[in-house]
Amino acid sequence: MNTANNSVTAGACVPASQATSSDASRQSIRRVVLAGAFGTVVEYFDFSVYAFLATTLAAVFFPAENPTAALLYTLGVFGAAFVARPVGGILIGHLSDRYGRRPALTVAVVGMAFASTLIGLLPAYASIGIAAPVLLFVLRCVQGLSAGGELGSAGSYVAEVAPDGRRGFLTSTTQVGTLVGTMLGSLCVGLMHLGLSNEQILSWGWRIPFLISLPLGIAALIVRSKMEESKQFEQVEEQGAVAKIPALSALVSHPRAVFSVFGLTLVSFASYYLVFTYMSTYFERQGIMPPGLAAWSTTLTLLLAAVAIPVWGKITDRIGRRPILIGVCVANLLLAWPLFIFMQTSVGAAFFSQIVLGQIEAAYLGVILAAYCEMFPARVRSSGFSLGYNFSAILAGGSAPYLATWLIAATGASHAPAWILMAMAFLSLLVALTVRETANRPMPTV
Repeated sequence: MNTANNSVTAGACVPASQATSSDASRQSIRRVVLAGAFGTVVEYFDFSVYAFLATTLAAVFFPAENPTAALLYTLGVFGAAFVARPVGGILIGHLSDRYGRRPALTVAVVGMAFASTLIGLLPAYASIGIAAPVLLFVLRCVQGLSAGGELGSAGSYVAEVAPDGRRGFLTSTTQVGTLVGTMLGSLCVGLMHLGLSNEQILSWGWRIPFLISLPLGIAALIVRSKMEESKQFEQVEEQGAVAKIPALSALVSHPRAVFSVFGLTLVSFASYYLVFTYMSTYFERQGIMPPGLAAWSTTLTLLLAAVAIPVWGKITDRIGRRPILIGVCVANLLLAWPLFIFMQTSVGAAFFSQIVLGQIEAAYLGVILAAYCEMFPARVRSSGFSLGYNFSAILAGGSAPYLATWLIAATGASHAPAWILMAMAFLSLLVALTVRETANRPMPTV
């Protein structure tokens, strides 16, 4: 009897120990996912508010004689941040691959919150003249530096703790953070238009979203200061395999992966910044709907896309990364033009078209973080990711709203933004057809 009892007791202890270990592992994963997603919410709230206030900032920071020129200048400053992003990707990626994911993510969120708060305190053109847009340009570049290192480090951080069969789903939560942050920016501007007059917004209301960045940044700093370091990075350190110059190492040892990230990201950036940030300005400028309603259309599109992203993350864990990458490119090629034509017909058609385009982008956002992180070993993962991603941002991200505005003015074609989306989709499709499937496989470590 004693032997039997001892056997039963010993057998009962094993599952309990395993359950405790499993619970601890799940809690650790949840903490990592929270830290990655929450910081990304703050980063993208700060970064995207500028786009939602583009027409207002044009009036505040540039001469009012030519509204179209002022808007182009404002969008040009918006695009300048994307030129700074590769530099930020190299610097913060270096910090991430050389010293750890935690310090890199902390620096990224602090830099973004600092620059955004200062933008909210800037004097207008009417007060200090040309110095106003110059200071705006400088601070927008600081935002670009911070944004350049955010997603590569956050994506790597989450991917390195995710089980092989759930990596698509768990990394997609970081992308949910980008959309929630962008959505909060749109929501903030929508509420501002609802509660303030145009005169009040031009006078002081435009500052509110930027000043909100300060408490949000402090909250994100607290969350990220309590992060655990990535075990894969610690393994790289223990093996003495930390790269001295991670960006250079990524280019030399994994040039195909860097190029693949660059090419695949083209359609994602064009879609993200045309559909989620520029569309409010587009609806207003085309006379399709007033600014407040345009902001609500974008907010709804972002909300539905944020809900869809984890679903696509789960799907990509089941069927693979490659089918989604190819399918989204084909969908943009086939649907962009008819949807931009259709949205001219009514407010309801505009809402519908923006939502459909947003769902296509949601599918892409659900897969790319896992796909990109799986292309690189841990020692250069953040840097390799950030290099390809942020150089693509210059060509297809920051330039998309500017180019769309210029194309409409130059051609008189209201559907001209569709041409940009289709061109980027074609280029990304060429790359998607060449990538290898990486789903449900262990990520390379060293």
